[in-house]
Amino acid sequence: MAKRSRKKKTVDHRTAPFAPAFQMPFLVIGMALLLAMVAFLAYWPSLKSGFVYDARMEILDEGFITSLSNLPAVLSLKVMGMNLILWSRPGQMLYLMLIAAVCGKEPFGYHLCSNLLHAANVALLFVLLCRLIASEIKEMNKSAAFKARFAAVAVTLIFALHPIAVESVAEISYSSSLLVTFFTLLALLAATFFRPESIRSVIIIGGFGALCASAAVTSKESGVTTVLLLIAYWFLFRRREARVPWLLFLSATTAVTAVFLTIRFLFAPPGQGQLSYLGGSFPQVFLIQPRLWVFMMGKLLWPMQLSADYAPADLIGPPTYLSLMILGVVVALQVWLVSKSRMGALGVAIYWLGLATVSNFIPLNRPVADRFYYLPLAGVAMQLLALLLMVLKSSRGFWLATVPLLGVILPLTLLTLTRETVFANEFSLWTDTLQVSPLSTAAHNGLGVDLFQKGKMSEGIAQFQKALEIDPNFPDAYYNLGLALAQSGQLDQAMIQFKKALEIDIDHVEARNSLGIILSKKGEVDEAITQYQKALALNPNYTEAYNNLGLAYLQKKQADEAVIQFQRALKINPDYAEAYSNLGLAFLQKKQISEAIIQFQKALKINPDYVDAHNNLGAAFFQNGQMEEAMIQFQEAVRLDPGYSDAQSNLDKVKARMRQGTTGK
Repeated sequence: MAKRSRKKKTVDHRTAPFAPAFQMPFLVIGMALLLAMVAFLAYWPSLKSGFVYDARMEILDEGFITSLSNLPAVLSLKVMGMNLILWSRPGQMLYLMLIAAVCGKEPFGYHLCSNLLHAANVALLFVLLCRLIASEIKEMNKSAAFKARFAAVAVTLIFALHPIAVESVAEISYSSSLLVTFFTLLALLAATFFRPESIRSVIIIGGFGALCASAAVTSKESGVTTVLLLIAYWFLFRRREARVPWLLFLSATTAVTAVFLTIRFLFAPPGQGQLSYLGGSFPQVFLIQPRLWVFMMGKLLWPMQLSADYAPADLIGPPTYLSLMILGVVVALQVWLVSKSRMGALGVAIYWLGLATVSNFIPLNRPVADRFYYLPLAGVAMQLLALLLMVLKSSRGFWLATVPLLGVILPLTLLTLTRETVFANEFSLWTDTLQVSPLSTAAHNGLGVDLFQKGKMSEGIAQFQKALEIDPNFPDAYYNLGLALAQSGQLDQAMIQFKKALEIDIDHVEARNSLGIILSKKGEVDEAITQYQKALALNPNYTEAYNNLGLAYLQKKQADEAVIQFQRALKINPDYAEAYSNLGLAFLQKKQISEAIIQFQKALKINPDYVDAHNNLGAAFFQNGQMEEAMIQFQEAVRLDPGYSDAQSNLDKVKARMRQGTTGK
C-alpha cells in the first residue's frame, strides 16, 4: 500500500512560545530560591529597624490597620470613602492588616514581610527572565544555556542588591512598591504559561492574571502598569496566536483595573488636598520632568548620595537642553534595543511604564523618589540581559560584557547595607537626609518631631522653625511647632501656629483637633467642640477627635453625649486605651460605677502601664467602697509615676479612710 507523504510540521521560531531546550527545570527553581536567599540575607540588618516616617502614622497613630474589626471595610472597599492615610490603597492596607493580626505593633514582623516580598520579587524576576530567554533564543547548546542562565543570575543580583531599592524594602509604608512589583512579575510569569488552545488555561490563567492586576492596582495607583505590561507581553511575544482567548484574558485584567480606578476617583473622601503641577502648570511638567528622569538615571548608574527626600535644590542636575540631549541618546539606544530584542523591548516597557504613573503628569506629593524606581529597576535588569544575549555566541565578547556586571555587585551590596542603617530609626533617617539634602523641609520637620518626642523641646522647635524658613507655606511644620509650644505651656503661641496651619490648609484635620484642645484648656469649650466637629466632618474616622469631643462634652457635664463620642472612637479603633479610660470617666459622671470599672480595666488590659487608668480605676473602686482595690491601683499609679500628685493624694485619702475604718472598729 502506498504511503501518504506527511507534510513535516515546522515551527515558526518567531511565534512559538518556548523552545524545549530551555524550559523550567528544577535547576532554575533552585537558582531562583538561592537568589532569593541572597536578597533576604542582604536585608537582614533591616529586621532590627523600627517604624519610621509614614509607617508610624499608618500603624501606630491611626489605629485602623491594627484592628481586624475593620477588615470588612477593607474587603468591601468601603475604605475608599474614608479619610485614612491609605484610603486609596486597600490592597496594601489588607497586607498590613494581616501582618498586624499576627505581629500587632511590633516592627519586626512588618520588616520580615517586606524582606520576604523583596526576596520573592528577586525569585520571580529570575524565573521570568529564564522563561523569556527560552522564547528569545529557540536553540541553545549546553554551553549557551549555561551562559544565558549565568547572565540572568548577574542581572537579577543587580536588581536584588541595588541600593535604590532600599527605600522600598526598609521603609514599611513603601511596601506598596514591593506589592505592585510582586503582582506585576507574577502576572507576567503567569502569562508565559497561558495556552490559548486550552479552555482550562484560559479560565485558570486568565482569572489568575485578573486577580494579580486587581491586587496590583489596589496596592498602589501605579499598579495600572500591570495590565499595560500584560498587553505589551502579548504584543511582543504572543500576538500571532489565537486572539479570542488572549482578548478574554486581557479584557478581564483591563476591566478590573478600570473598575477600581473609577471607584478610586469617584469616591475620594473629603479633605484630600489639591496638589499643584510641577512648575505650576501642566506644560511646565514637560520641561522639568526630563531633568528628573536624567537625574535619577544618574542615581541608577552611580547610586551615591541617595536621599529620602530630594529637595528642589538637589534636583538641579543638567540644564534642560542637556537633559533632553542625554535623554534623546538613551531613548535612541532603547529604540535600537527594541528593534533587536523582544526581551529588550519588554524591559524598556517595564522601565517607562513603571515610571509613567510617577512622573508628575498627574501631580504628586513628591516630584521624585527612590521608591519610584523599584519596578523600573526590574526593567533595567531585563534590558541588560537582552544586551548580554546578543553577544552570547561570542564567548570572549560575552564574558567581557558580563564580568563588569559581576564586578559592581560587591560595591552595590556594601552601599545597600550602609543605606539600610539610615532607615533604622527616625533620627538616623532625617539626619542622613539633611546631610544629602540640607534644604529638605520634610527632613527638618521629621527630625523636629523625633526630637520633640524625645523631650528635646528647644531643639525640636528649632527644626520646625528651620523648615518654615525654607518654606513659609508648610502647614505640617506650623502644626508641629504648635504642638511643641503647647507642650511647653505656651498655649497662646501654640494657638497662633495652629491657625497659621489652617490658613494654608483649611482641611488640616490635625491642626483643627489640636486647636480644639487648646480652646478646651482655655475654657472655650463650645468653640473647641466646633473645631472637633469640623475635623470629624473632614475625617469621620479620626479617633482622637472623637475622644477629644467626648472630653469636651464631659467638661460640659453632658455625659450621655460623651459616651457616644468615646464609643465611636472605639468602634474605629478597639485598641484605643485612652478612649476606654475616658469612657469610664463618663460612666463615673453618670454614677454607673460598675460600668466605669469595666472600662478602666479594658484600658489597662491594652496598656498595663497606663498611669491615668490606674488612678481612675482606683477612684472608681474608692467610690464603690472597695478600699483595698483602690489602694492597689493608686499605689501602682505612684509606682509608675512618682511625681503624679493626684494619684499620691488619692492614695493618702484611701489610707486615711482605711485608718478611720480600723479606728471605728
